[in-house]
Amino acid sequence: MGAQMKFQLRDSGLYCYSSEQWQRVGGWIDVVARTRLIDKRRGHGALIQWQNMDGVMLQEVIYARILNSEQSRQIRELLVDTGYPLEPTNMSWSRLQRYLLEEMAKAQPATTVDRTGWHGSVFATSGWSVGEAGEKHHFVGQLSASPVLQERGTLKDWQANVGRLCQGNPLAIFSVGVALAAPLLKHAEIENGAKHMVGNSSGGKSTLLQIAASVYSAPTFVRSWASTSNGLSAASAEHNDILLALDEIGLARPEDVDTAIYQIVNGTSKLRATITGELAEQTSWRTLVLSTGEIWLSEVFQRLGKEVKAGQETRLVEIPVFGRYGAFDELHEFRSSQELVDALKSATRHYYGTPFRTWMECLTERVDELPEYVKGEVKRLTAQWTTPLMASQVTRVIRRFALISTALGLACRNYLLPWSEEESEQAVHKVADAWIKSRGHIFNKEEHRILLKLDKFMRLRRFSFAPIEQAIAESPYDGFKRMVDGEKQLLVKRANFLHFFELPTRYMREVEFLIQKDLLETNERSRGTLRVKVNGRFERFFALWPDRIRNYLNSLSDLDGLSQFPTIPSDDSEVTKDE
Repeated sequence: MGAQMKFQLRDSGLYCYSSEQWQRVGGWIDVVARTRLIDKRRGHGALIQWQNMDGVMLQEVIYARILNSEQSRQIRELLVDTGYPLEPTNMSWSRLQRYLLEEMAKAQPATTVDRTGWHGSVFATSGWSVGEAGEKHHFVGQLSASPVLQERGTLKDWQANVGRLCQGNPLAIFSVGVALAAPLLKHAEIENGAKHMVGNSSGGKSTLLQIAASVYSAPTFVRSWASTSNGLSAASAEHNDILLALDEIGLARPEDVDTAIYQIVNGTSKLRATITGELAEQTSWRTLVLSTGEIWLSEVFQRLGKEVKAGQETRLVEIPVFGRYGAFDELHEFRSSQELVDALKSATRHYYGTPFRTWMECLTERVDELPEYVKGEVKRLTAQWTTPLMASQVTRVIRRFALISTALGLACRNYLLPWSEEESEQAVHKVADAWIKSRGHIFNKEEHRILLKLDKFMRLRRFSFAPIEQAIAESPYDGFKRMVDGEKQLLVKRANFLHFFELPTRYMREVEFLIQKDLLETNERSRGTLRVKVNGRFERFFALWPDRIRNYLNSLSDLDGLSQFPTIPSDDSEVTKDE
């Protein structure tokens, strides 16, 4: 492009000194910062700001690799398309191109981010960023799509018109809690999860979703399950470190639900090949999902002829909608639940988005202390809400409930919410209690299944066990009985045991629980069986201790174990806060 050119930026636009005079290149345009990705190795470019013909100030990150190449026309087209007044001369674009490259080299450095969420101590969105860092953070692609997060009204407006109506309504408070907990997944080091609220139509489920969405944005923040699993992966990536709200699971294809549950909560997209056959870079995300529907997950999977896997049940936690009036218990000044729902729908259309920005300002103020605080609170509540009998699958879900309670408590302490910490904790506990009661037990799914079978096995009288001394070849008995150190032991024939308990060929995962509880004796750990010599030859049996089994089953409160879920002091309890 020849020798050094002189440029001058005036209020009236950009000028270049040529042929002994200042010639106008175009409208006002400036390079705000020299940018690159957080690793400082890739994505070098510039944050440019310009004024269009309507006087609107716009900004965007442009990449040096494009500005410096034959594809630089893409940047020219972007500017012209947004209304930048580029002078209609042959030299205008090449001069502007040179100006941008020269200014980029002189500008202050800044970091670019390409998705919502935590980037070190900074939380970035396409519209704003909060948090202190060594340099400013700017979002790539501000002009390319409508922002996910929008704001209307003030925080006080939201508190008075939306938050106030959540008081006295545990499911509404819980929904707000799920929204606030999503950015804390990183600091709590808790995996992604989803809460699915199930209830009849017109019960207020969608309103709960709109309440949660109003923490972040306009009602359009809520997405539909009626999308492919691929689309939901893209949505999850767009909702990194923020809530993903999905309405009406019944509208989705069962096979898409199957895939989407796994992908959304697993936090990674499918492996795909590029046009050259190489593996494309996988997208990853952290998110909490709040979902609604009139049908249970088991019903969705029945359509596929499949059972819900234990892992899916702990990832997508199903909560029955409860309340005196559909999803609500307190109608406030309204005469019916429909009036309350209408008021909330109207309020969430007019006041939204400010709670989240305030929440992130609060979290980034003490971001260094956040991991220790959040982990400590989650640990405290989990210990308070779990018992030794509670299985690992249940405990993992309870940890997420504890995270939601932690988020609500912190938000109350920072005056974001118009209700108390105590009401927050009681609301989340009530929802967790409803989940456990709906689930029917506090065991792992596989454990509960085999315990039910074991209970049935002990109550049935059709099984015949002969004393082992009477064992003969081709015995017609189901097994044998014997005394070992004064304790009765039942030796169940392997084939009979597998048939009755409906166990697969590879059954160790199911019987491991019985071995751990000392209800099943084994001297072949990899098989779970007991090798015993009968009539001069060794045979394999499943060796049960009937007295231990009866005692254990009797301790489980009719196998539901629900009495083992701790209660929480109510408002009128004599227990004081100090205690």
